[in-house]
Amino acid sequence: MKYETFNKIELALYYIVIFFILREWLLPVMMLTGVGYVNLFLFFIVICLFISLFRIPFYLSWLVKILYISWFTIHVYSDAPFISPEGIGFLWRELLSNFALIAHGEFFYTTNPFQTMLFFLLMWMLVYIVHYWLTIRMNIFYFLVLTVIFIGVLDTFTEYDGTVAIVEVVLLGLAMLVFLYIKKLIVQYGASFRWQHYLKIALPAILLIGMAGLMAIFLPKADPQWPDPVPYIKSAAGQGSLFWEKVNKVGYDEDDSVLGGSFVGDDTTVFIAQTTKKQYWRVETKDIYTSKGWVSSDANVTAEIAPGQTVYHSLPVGPDEQKEFAHIELRYPYDFIIQPYGLMAIHLSEGMENKINLTMNVETEKISANYTGNYMYHIEYSTPEYLYSDLMSTMEQPLDAGLRRKYLQLPESLPRRVIDLAEEIVKGKESDYEKARAIESYFGKNGFRYETKGVPVPEENQDYVDQFLFETKFGYCDNFSTAMVVMLRAVGIPARWVKGFAGGDLIDREGELDTYKITNNHAHSWVEAYIPEAGWVPFEPTIGFSANRSIQFDIETDESQEDMLIADENTEPENKKNGTKEETARENNEKLASFQNLFKYLRYVLYLLFSGIAVAGILLVVFRKRWMLKWYSRWLKNQNINETTFEAVYMRLLKMLELKGFKRKKGQTLGAFAKEVDEIFHFPYMSQITEAYENYIYGNKTGIDYEKLKECWENLINRTSS
Repeated sequence: MKYETFNKIELALYYIVIFFILREWLLPVMMLTGVGYVNLFLFFIVICLFISLFRIPFYLSWLVKILYISWFTIHVYSDAPFISPEGIGFLWRELLSNFALIAHGEFFYTTNPFQTMLFFLLMWMLVYIVHYWLTIRMNIFYFLVLTVIFIGVLDTFTEYDGTVAIVEVVLLGLAMLVFLYIKKLIVQYGASFRWQHYLKIALPAILLIGMAGLMAIFLPKADPQWPDPVPYIKSAAGQGSLFWEKVNKVGYDEDDSVLGGSFVGDDTTVFIAQTTKKQYWRVETKDIYTSKGWVSSDANVTAEIAPGQTVYHSLPVGPDEQKEFAHIELRYPYDFIIQPYGLMAIHLSEGMENKINLTMNVETEKISANYTGNYMYHIEYSTPEYLYSDLMSTMEQPLDAGLRRKYLQLPESLPRRVIDLAEEIVKGKESDYEKARAIESYFGKNGFRYETKGVPVPEENQDYVDQFLFETKFGYCDNFSTAMVVMLRAVGIPARWVKGFAGGDLIDREGELDTYKITNNHAHSWVEAYIPEAGWVPFEPTIGFSANRSIQFDIETDESQEDMLIADENTEPENKKNGTKEETARENNEKLASFQNLFKYLRYVLYLLFSGIAVAGILLVVFRKRWMLKWYSRWLKNQNINETTFEAVYMRLLKMLELKGFKRKKGQTLGAFAKEVDEIFHFPYMSQITEAYENYIYGNKTGIDYEKLKECWENLINRTSS
């Protein structure tokens, strides 16, 4: 079918309907991802439809769309003017850095500006495909079905409510199908387009569709007859044990409601820290243990934090004279601030004060930033020092009664043997600190192993801690830290679960400052227990990790006891200290590193190769009429027309005309079709060629003047391919 079969007013009405259907694709995506600027995205769809309506040349249309995408990216993600060295530089850096990530296979770690540009390209392609279905195929049935499925899936598996959208899409889509079917009949039978005839046919169908829609809206509906599939699918996907073991990718995740399952490593850099010593980096705490994982209570109580001013939280802070600065360069689009122990204030880098607002969740002590780009900030802190006399105090808990209940919470379903084990471990210990140290060191002395593979997820009626303590006895930081918090609470010591990052890898040393690279592999969880007189104290139960606390011995102790305590606080566990297996494994890994890098490089090459082939295939399919038309034209021009080639060449000519939009109707004679083509081009070339072809077919092959025929042939091909 030809584009010219539509007049502008008719096509504009179709595009208005298409716009409202495309809008129902865009709105749920914007809502679920929390992306703003919805009107600017909708305006881009309007631009694409406007360009298609008025058939603006492709080079101008591409220029307009690319300029709009560039303007949007700079306007939203940068304060620089659009036409300025800063704006163009920002755009260029984004493209280079993200193409580098893609080249290395890190598709999930591209930045928000780049993902936004890709989303615009996706909308661009979607509008083109819809335009093709509308103007060439005159059928949007597949697009309508995809839209209904899309809305239905989002309505089922997300918080998006598609009740109104699904009705709107179905009604508009059915109306469009009616209009396009009538249009196809008009074109097929060569009838002239008249609005009054068009409406006479379409109006009854539209009224019928409208009545069906009203009945669907106002008639009572039956309740769902099938069970909710979401729990079943979640279980199959790993949040249960219905089919297979849950496997995660290591890294920070906000949802800790279901812990367990294996994970694979991820060496993507999260941030670079420049500081005087290696330390833990705190992000947030959680207080409610559900028997499957952790959730937070009162998660919406927040307080604003002004850059450079004192941050008030529950942790102790070291003396002012020992104040230090940690310089953080964020490399991964997390929206939180990394906190060292002893946090005093946060200083944003120059130019970022007006871009970033900081808020702290009062309950979890997570500090959030309304910005996910790469930037630097500086942390003012003083590492807390705990007096040994305070830690060993046996006085009653001074903690507020409400907080005490909160941090002693345990589920009623917790098996009794967990409590019995905790009481047995702390038997004979007097102070809460001694009890906490006994639980902390329990795992390293009783056959527990640190593993990331084969870690099970608890069954529906199984407790996460009970499974770890009595059945598996292996796992990673979440298993060890959760078990310690639960056992501390079981013996009456307030405790909470902490998430953040371990110290990272030393990559540079300059003067007193060390530079550490912290990746997703360093995501970690540990324990904070409330000790009378000392406050919240960090503990590290995970095998292979060392404690992150500093103790000042202000009272006399037995020398051997002090040496033992210092060793416990500042050295790694026995299996880590001896470290023979770990060192051997590290050496083997280094030997294999070159081969792994080679395989990784080859994998990226294959990714790029297959991606290139896929893109090329898509482009060939989308633009097949253009290149096939050019190929046919070139092939026909190079053919020598004679008695042996005439029939094959004529068939190819009909195929080329079909690609151009001149398709011979069913039952139409060759002569009638040739006259129809000549009327459009205003030359009798097709009729002369067809007359010669009919003579050729019906036996008069010798009377054809092929030289004269070749001249008609070339003229027709030139006009067809222009």
